[in-house]
Amino acid sequence: MKYKINYGNGVGVFPKSVFDVIARTGSVELKVLLGVCSLEGSVDIKKLSKLISCPESDVKDAISFWRGAGIVEVLDGEAKTEAEAEDVAVVTASKKKENDAPAAPEKSEDKEKKLKKSNELPRYTSEELAVILESREDIVSLINESQNIIGKVFNLKEISVIIGLIDYLGLDSEYILILLTYCVSIDKKSLHYIESTAFSLYDAGVTEPAQLTEEIRRRELAASSEGQIRKIFGIGTRAFTSKEKKFIYSWLNDMRYTVEIITRAYEVSANATGKASFPYTNAVLERWNSENLRTLEEIEAADKKNQESTANDGSSFDTDDFFAAAVRRSLGK
Repeated sequence: MKYKINYGNGVGVFPKSVFDVIARTGSVELKVLLGVCSLEGSVDIKKLSKLISCPESDVKDAISFWRGAGIVEVLDGEAKTEAEAEDVAVVTASKKKENDAPAAPEKSEDKEKKLKKSNELPRYTSEELAVILESREDIVSLINESQNIIGKVFNLKEISVIIGLIDYLGLDSEYILILLTYCVSIDKKSLHYIESTAFSLYDAGVTEPAQLTEEIRRRELAASSEGQIRKIFGIGTRAFTSKEKKFIYSWLNDMRYTVEIITRAYEVSANATGKASFPYTNAVLERWNSENLRTLEEIEAADKKNQESTANDGSSFDTDDFFAAAVRRSLGK
């Protein structure tokens, strides 16, 4: 069986160079191209948005993509809109002459100095992106792997973010792929969220893949223990306060205590105060940590030793009371 196009009352003509970049396009870009080819004369964003049933912001991004690829151009005398002026474009598939190509943006080695000026990634022009992606195969490969991890074809701004993470923050490809994988695992696929997270990690001094892997381990540990700690303290569904988060992070990551030991510390503090108290629980754990009591067995052994000591003194002082008294002294109570 053979097929042919039913052209009806109109024909949409594609430039042949479309096929050079079609592998990089997503569904929105293809819809926009079809819409542009079906409309006569200049293209109105609102009209095109209505025609293909896509938000205007997505249409503007797609237009910028095709402009950067050399498929769509601004008519002479037409001013760019503010949104268009802010957009960046993916690499054009047409090969530019070396003497016509704009210089690639200089890669600064002094990332810290640049960060003091601005806490956001730079925006690239379509010409800059064309030069970067045509001359640096490592970045093209990274973008392809990143798209596979996120599960979508990046728009122009998202491609700019990936390049910015490399050239502005100085992060390597392995770091970026680890970060993307983690963000996807917590259902945070927005490149804006990933950008913000990258800056936060950078400011915290987490700039190497091994450091990032350890930080992710800590965050996952805290997240997996959150429900148990909520239950211990009877918090319910309310969010932890910033102070409580710091306590929990310290218990799990700095002191490296298990939820079982945190539960035991809670019991000691609850017996002393009659209520759930993060500061008292923290004081108990800090005391155990200072005495290098790492396991529940070691803690129980220390309790038994205290009991024997008080028994030899002829005292009926309960071990928890003894310990709570020491904790109160450490808190200045």
